[in-house]
Amino acid sequence: MKDSILKIILKLIRQKYVYASSPVIIQNSKREILLGLRSKTMHAYASTWGLPGGMTEYGEKLNEAAKREIKEELGVDIKIIKVSNKFYENLPSKESKFHSVDIVQYGKIIRGIPKPKDETQEVRWFKASEIRKMNLAYSHKDILKGEGLI
Repeated sequence: MKDSILKIILKLIRQKYVYASSPVIIQNSKREILLGLRSKTMHAYASTWGLPGGMTEYGEKLNEAAKREIKEELGVDIKIIKVSNKFYENLPSKESKFHSVDIVQYGKIIRGIPKPKDETQEVRWFKASEIRKMNLAYSHKDILKGEGLI
């Protein structure tokens, strides 16, 4: 019995899935974009700047996933103000072994001040001109270009 359960678990781990992710674009009154520096211990894109947000959990709506991830990573509550009409893909690579589709949402902070929490070691507002020169996690630079923000 124990061996059959272990075989099932190993099979599930080896299966390949496509995940839904919800990166969130948050801008301040100066049109600067909020980015988080991913923790050194992250399995993918460690110590790399990126948009806050993350993977949707099974049975969770995309906007709820975005709000949850922002609360976990930055300690603030947001309101979703817009959902992009574009989507972006992250294909498996040397840096990240999974495949995800990003459904980008725009958020507005309604409570709190962004501070690094959980998977984030630093939080900062960046001008578009600064971001153009940076390497970002996942497809986040493509997202900001595709959304016409950098």
